[in-house]
Amino acid sequence: MVNSFKKGFIYLALMLLVLVSFNVESASATEVVDYEEGVTNLNNTPDNSAVVLDILKKPEKGWKRYDDSNAKIKYEGKWDNNTIYPYSWNGTRHISDSPDKLLKFNFKGSKLRIIVNTSSNRSESVNIIIDGESYVFSTKFTSSTGILPTYLAFEKTNLENKIHNVVIKDTTGRYLDIDAIDVEGTLLSENEIPNGESITLDKNNLELLEGSQDKLTATVTPDTANVIWTSSDESIATVDQNGNVTALREGEAIITAKVENTELVATATIIVKKLNNESSNAILSITLVNGITKEYDVTNTVLNNYLNWFESAQGTSTFKFSKTISPYKNVTEYIVHDKIASFEVREY
Repeated sequence: MVNSFKKGFIYLALMLLVLVSFNVESASATEVVDYEEGVTNLNNTPDNSAVVLDILKKPEKGWKRYDDSNAKIKYEGKWDNNTIYPYSWNGTRHISDSPDKLLKFNFKGSKLRIIVNTSSNRSESVNIIIDGESYVFSTKFTSSTGILPTYLAFEKTNLENKIHNVVIKDTTGRYLDIDAIDVEGTLLSENEIPNGESITLDKNNLELLEGSQDKLTATVTPDTANVIWTSSDESIATVDQNGNVTALREGEAIITAKVENTELVATATIIVKKLNNESSNAILSITLVNGITKEYDVTNTVLNNYLNWFESAQGTSTFKFSKTISPYKNVTEYIVHDKIASFEVREY
């Protein structure tokens, strides 16, 4: 009886193991691959040989091609994504002539290619922004009114091997016809991206006068990561959560932009200078005895000093005025007391 029970238990365990193995193999067999991997190079060359303007019907070795309809590519604005064009790669395309059209995606890797369908009415000034750095490329490669598919329109091959954020936009009102995205790496969905990979600021140093403002812009990969802004000394300079810096008093402060829930930071040094409230507010016009008139744009302090000097000085005593005359750094002009015939003060 015991032996029969043991045999039955062993048999049941073996059956369960077979079923589990079958399910694992079935899951692996049905795993969705949303790209085509290149197996040959253009013209069967040993190395990648495609260049911009080439028709590239298949991805080259080491590259993965993702269709324009891939859910990891996000489109904004008005796009026609129901267009079936059998000559496009995979038979689909996204096309738009809307002035606010935009698409964006993230990928991990070091190389990127944009594949388009070209015609005579396609945009010649498409803006692509990779990790905050902007480039311009054309999608009009022919005078033909017909559509020519699978053109390599843009290539960037010297990227750092990390996660990159890519935005493509075109405001010309001409057609942008996206066919596919090739990457030497992997296209990523938003939930595959960690909180932050990198952060940089558009300015590392700012010099501001007391009471003035300026803005710091953070570029984060991915662009969905949240940035926290702080100041090392809020009595000197403050910063809001949009990167707007306000200078309060003379001194130096460090503004830090940090990717939330990470240790990734970027900093900018803010130097606040004291505001000089005294500005030029009078024109002093001096007529000399030889008939020549000299005019100076002066502050109240300089004007008062001149008036005091004129009343107390005599003979060859001189008063000096500082002027700016290009290309000289400084110019000092001396007026001799007994050469002054008259003068006029015009306040403003």
